[in-house]
Amino acid sequence: MKAQGSGAPSGRRLAEGVAFALLAVSIWGGWFVVTRRTVGAGGVLGPADLVALRFGIGGLVLLPVLAMRLRGLDRRTIVDGIFLYVAQGAPFAMLISVGLRYAPAGHGAALTPGTMPLFAALLGVLALRDRPGRWALAGLGLIAAGALTLAGGFRDADELFGYALFLTAAFLWAVGTVRMRRSRLGALEATALICVASLVTYIPLYLASGLSRLAQAPAAELAVQAVYQGVLASAVALAAFTRSLGLIGRRTPAFTALVPVIATLLAIPVLGEVPDPLHVGAILAIGAGVVLTTRG
Repeated sequence: MKAQGSGAPSGRRLAEGVAFALLAVSIWGGWFVVTRRTVGAGGVLGPADLVALRFGIGGLVLLPVLAMRLRGLDRRTIVDGIFLYVAQGAPFAMLISVGLRYAPAGHGAALTPGTMPLFAALLGVLALRDRPGRWALAGLGLIAAGALTLAGGFRDADELFGYALFLTAAFLWAVGTVRMRRSRLGALEATALICVASLVTYIPLYLASGLSRLAQAPAAELAVQAVYQGVLASAVALAAFTRSLGLIGRRTPAFTALVPVIATLLAIPVLGEVPDPLHVGAILAIGAGVVLTTRG
């Protein structure tokens, strides 16, 4: 198992890390739109169903991977896996899925991925003694300003509740990111632990609760959600993100701030949500912040 490096990466290592990070955030940007389209627009499937598809399928796909590597999992690795399960597994996904019932997709994408780098940077300073440079600090400031602008002001108590869920999810993810950088888990091992742990803990509760609407969902909707939630958003995106962490360390969390940019752009054709000039300025600020933070 490979330690997660945090030193200055070589040019090739940086390029590879950036590519994996971009793959992950592109999938997650689409995830907000695909999820909002179902849970926020009168779709048959609810948040509980989407989390079940995400980790039921993802857990089954990655179960052989975990089974092959069980002998190499010591006590410390298992503890790391528990942290990652809470931070990036079923609890994390449920927080966002429920939040998207109360707040727009663009707001969720702004508040959750947009604030992940800020929480990760703060925790990195406290736990790992990271010292971001002035350009990185400037980039984080731009990310914060852009994310808050995209989110806008809340309209009612329901929307404020959704915002609270998004911010809680962002903090959990940042905790998992910092823990991952200190662990000896590889990208595939970490992803398998997260998905399989979610499978064995969440799916029994989901089935016992009687919340399942899978049988009532149209075949086309079920197929789209099964592929996106169960394969792309869980296995592929998580593996790409954790691999990027191993390659470029603290630079990786900054890329999550691109998720609201991607989600906002995809929401135009899919959800009919057209951003106003203020939102366009916020998107540009986030993009600039990511560039500065990555270079810094």
